[in-house]
This record gives sequence, C-alpha cells and structure tokens, in this order.
Amino acid sequence: MAAENKIINLYIDRSGALYGAPFGKSKKYGMRPIDRLFLLMPGYTDEMLCEFVNRVFDCCGSEDAKDDMPTSIQTYLKAKSYKEAIQNLGLLVGFYAENEGFAFTPAENTGEGFVLGTDTVEARPDCTRKEMAKKLKTAIAAVHIGKAEGQTEG
Repeated sequence: MAAENKIINLYIDRSGALYGAPFGKSKKYGMRPIDRLFLLMPGYTDEMLCEFVNRVFDCCGSEDAKDDMPTSIQTYLKAKSYKEAIQNLGLLVGFYAENEGFAFTPAENTGEGFVLGTDTVEARPDCTRKEMAKKLKTAIAAVHIGKAEGQTEG
C-alpha cells in the first residue's frame, strides 16, 4: 500500500478566521481543493485549532475535485472570481506525509493567486497537540493577509 499524502489550504482572513479546504484527486490538475470548506472562527483554543486542522486533513481524498466548478472558498464568499475571493485573504498550505509528518508553508498573495513560500514549519507525525498548536500558530503568524506589498495589478 502506498504511503498517504495529503494537502490542505488554510485561508486566513483579517479577523483571524480560518477556512480549511481539503484536496482531492483532479483529472485536470492532479490535486485540487474539493467542494468542502471548514470554518474556524477567531477565539479558538489550541485544542480547537488542532481538531480543525485534523478534520480538514481527514477529508482529503473523500471525493474527487470538480474541475469545472469554482473553488470552495470562492463559492463560500460568493465571489465572482477566485481573484476576488482571495483579495483579503492569506494562505497557509498544509502537507501531510504518512510516517514523515506535517509541513505548513505560508504562500504569498500575488493578487491573482498564491505563490508558495520557502519558510516551512514542520511537525513530527507523533507530535502532541500542544506541539502541533505551537507549530500551527507559528506558521499562521507568518502569513501575510491580502496582496503582498510591492505587487502590482496585472
């Protein structure tokens, strides 16, 4: 049996709310967010944060992505385009590899989409909830909300 690999998008708005989008198989892109979105409002505890992220990871691969449909964040925010949906959001991309652990990488908002950064925060697969929460909070704090400074409209 092949090792399990999962990807999630954690969008963050200016209030600190988290929007979790699990990935599934895509015929067009290989992997893409599926038509599900989880929301965690600000004021959450460390335990709630860990449970939220685990729930999003657990939904990865639960269905195939719908390539011809708007992304779940675009649908949820009732935006006309992905560009409009993400204009005031930041993104933390989460990766999980069985037996290797977790990696969380902030992405830069270009105004058109996101570009994955290089500052990755890693966690062991057997880390405690306290350790996981600390790693997540470090990664979330590194996310810039909205279009990165110096980016111009295209």
